[in-house]
Amino acid sequence: MASQVPGGAVNACLPNINLAERRRRLTFGVVALALGIVALALLMLTGESRWWRVPLILLFYPAAIGYFQFADHTCVALAARNERKLGERAERIDDAGQLARVKAQANAVQWKAMGTAVVLLLLALVV
Repeated sequence: MASQVPGGAVNACLPNINLAERRRRLTFGVVALALGIVALALLMLTGESRWWRVPLILLFYPAAIGYFQFADHTCVALAARNERKLGERAERIDDAGQLARVKAQANAVQWKAMGTAVVLLLLALVV
């Protein structure tokens, strides 16, 4: 059964974080991506083996997860704790349907982030 949300959208995103929290995650993602790019540039400039680029995934994954948490209005850590932070404080999600949707969104965020991190790593290996 599809769920109806205000505005008429069916199965739209069910946010578990507010705008301020989303911005924090986006900032984190941008910083992690910038660090990854700087690290890649340093590895390229110093002529290190391409295999030294593999650990860059440790920067690319957080960068991607920060972005997708921002874009999808979903905090993975809060979802894991069955919580949301739409106001000043985190609160428990008691509705089973809402919790299931938020957990599904968090799972999608993780998969998209991993896929993106792998693609970024592959690009880093070929440049």
